Amino acid sequence: MPSLRFFVALALLACNVARAEFILSAPDGAARAGAPLRIDLTVLNDSDAPLRFDLPSSLRARLEAANSVTTLSLRPDRSGALEVAPRQFLRIALSGEVPDDAANIATLTLTELSANRLTLNVAAAPTAPGTALIDKPPPLALSVYEPVYFLVGGDGGLNAKFQISLRFRLFDDHGRLARRLPFVDDLYLSFSQTALWDLGELSKPFKDASYRPRLFYANYDLARYFDGNLRVGVESGIGHESNGKEAEDSRSFNMLYVRPTLTFGDPDGLRAYLAPLMHNYIAESDNRDIADYRGYVDWLFGVGSKGGLDFWAVLRKGTRSDFGSIELNASYPLSKLSGGDLTGWLMLQYFNGYGESLLDYNRKIESQLRLGISIAL
Repeated sequence: MPSLRFFVALALLACNVARAEFILSAPDGAARAGAPLRIDLTVLNDSDAPLRFDLPSSLRARLEAANSVTTLSLRPDRSGALEVAPRQFLRIALSGEVPDDAANIATLTLTELSANRLTLNVAAAPTAPGTALIDKPPPLALSVYEPVYFLVGGDGGLNAKFQISLRFRLFDDHGRLARRLPFVDDLYLSFSQTALWDLGELSKPFKDASYRPRLFYANYDLARYFDGNLRVGVESGIGHESNGKEAEDSRSFNMLYVRPTLTFGDPDGLRAYLAPLMHNYIAESDNRDIADYRGYVDWLFGVGSKGGLDFWAVLRKGTRSDFGSIELNASYPLSKLSGGDLTGWLMLQYFNGYGESLLDYNRKIESQLRLGISIAL
């Protein structure tokens, strides 16, 4: 009888393991010899029961290239007893280091788990100082900073609002300086522009625009808690905002700011987030009372999924009790609405209060409702 219970328990355990599917992936399928390696291990549970398994604190992997075979040690960001809910998945970050002599196309295989073979394009290690210049283009260091969109609508007259926002990483994260001082690859220079376009007037003039260059440090994954479900980060730097006009229409100020970030859930899936931008005002000669209308904190919070419906809001509360503004946003992927033919997001935005444009920071406008397309969020 005890042997029968043993075989039943063994069969149940085998069924539980069989429900797990391990998938290896890399953000861009690229790596560099002699540099840190980051890949993702996704554990799928396609059954109707919870999946429980033990993950060791170190996983061995085999990296095979045309002329070499190397064994790597990969460290998961979580280990021990883990559980995946029914019909859900768990993403685990694995980190290691690519050997100095690896190059060209290589395949990576986990030796302790049954997972797919991952193909990596391994770039050669940088040329040693003083030998020769590398005759190849530098890595692309440009990315989206704030949402990029074009919206049409309004109240009290047809108008459009659009925003362009990019950031530039100042230092190569594989460069010599970044290897000695790891924090420098988190230094960025950004530029954002938000413009209001009056479509109701005969000449279709641009009513106002806001230009916002910034220099800042940003690490949105400083610490993780609750098995990685809560991520804590920070952004801090110096910024400028102006509308580029002269004389009585001129508006501008400089600021020092810090923005803590909290993300609960899957950053690439369903999550809730909070990112208040706290700042001061420096050299606000054109608009000395701007704090009365905008305050010192831009409260940003949201909930949703980048792959589905997403909601976020920006709230400002002036130092005077009856001044402030609210901006509500909602987005949904156009690929899901078009059967995969379109890219980007359908975006709806509502604004009410003071200071949608820097020119009218001290004037309350009619509430604005606009609909359009976002290129990036």
